[in-house]
Amino acid sequence: MPPALVGGFRREAGFLRKSFWDLSLVTWIPLILLATVAIQMSAGAMRDLPIVVVDRDGGGIARELTRRLDAAPGLAVLEIAPDLSMAENAVRARQAYAIVLIDRDTSREVLRGGTAQVIALYNASYSTPAGSVIREVGSVVQGYASSLASQQSAAVLGPGRVRRPPIAVRSTVLFNPQGSYEIQLVALLHPALLHLIFMVAITGALGRELRDGTIGDWLADCSRREAAWAVCGKLLLYVLIFMGWGIAAIAYLAGLRGWPIAGSPLLIGAGYAVMYMAYVGVGLLFVGLTLTMSSALSAAGLYAGASFAFAGAVFPVESASGFARVWSALLPYSSFAKLLSEQWIMGSAASVSLRQIIVMLPFVIVGLAVGLPRYLAAAKQPETWGRR
Repeated sequence: MPPALVGGFRREAGFLRKSFWDLSLVTWIPLILLATVAIQMSAGAMRDLPIVVVDRDGGGIARELTRRLDAAPGLAVLEIAPDLSMAENAVRARQAYAIVLIDRDTSREVLRGGTAQVIALYNASYSTPAGSVIREVGSVVQGYASSLASQQSAAVLGPGRVRRPPIAVRSTVLFNPQGSYEIQLVALLHPALLHLIFMVAITGALGRELRDGTIGDWLADCSRREAAWAVCGKLLLYVLIFMGWGIAAIAYLAGLRGWPIAGSPLLIGAGYAVMYMAYVGVGLLFVGLTLTMSSALSAAGLYAGASFAFAGAVFPVESASGFARVWSALLPYSSFAKLLSEQWIMGSAASVSLRQIIVMLPFVIVGLAVGLPRYLAAAKQPETWGRR
């Protein structure tokens, strides 16, 4: 290995040993954040989401429907309210996500052979749990309606003359059949947190040398080649540390939690490595263009902090604005999130995910071509030192 690379590595390792907070940023702080996300999502799927039933009918059909709603695994009937205003108070107090209104004469309308309406009112301010609630309510009501229709037809025509529906939909879940939010979100949130901390760590490591004026003593007397290797050695330490965190995140979900990797673990590991290298390029670009630690850190936090929202992992970017689609394309995490879903959940062919790795490589090239030369030049420009 080039001596300058080893020297840069040792220089940064020595600094971390002496700096409590910088060492904390790459050790126990990631551990706490990853553990917090893992614990919050460990339940897997949403269960027993509270709803309020307003029973204005009071008949047997309404009581049976209420029983079925409470028995559904995703729902829990918090209370049977006497009127709509009390039910609305429970939703406003965030005690329930939805109201199921069974109106008057529901039983009479069903027994007459008509169609009664069950009204579901849900709080869209909490779109994810409310969406789950409304799907579960719809499933329960439709299931009970089909049962009632069969019973009524059998009573009128006789059991032998009841015809089954001529066409029925049978849906099959291709990936994540358990509907688990743990594998869907934790697998994506862990690298989202890691790459944000990684960006802050490497940007701080580079900017610190400018802020403290130590870049001259470190690189001024080196050749351009040696200085480049020294910078690579400094950053290599962080790449290795966060590769360890990435492997730990994979081991937690695949090993401890038992979520199988449908594709290639090696390709997921390669995706982590290339993603970190892409953010090395971005960090070099920010520090090289600003030559100021505070400005570079602000840009890094803004750039990496928005990655999860714009990656298309949870909210589809296809229907977003043109700006959102362009911003998503400018984030290495967007490509990594696609690779992770393809290899962990979908089991896509390696050739499909290799495209995501190729998309991340230009970020490395731009950082090395634009940011690194400006950073190395600053080692011989004392007027750029000491900026806060």
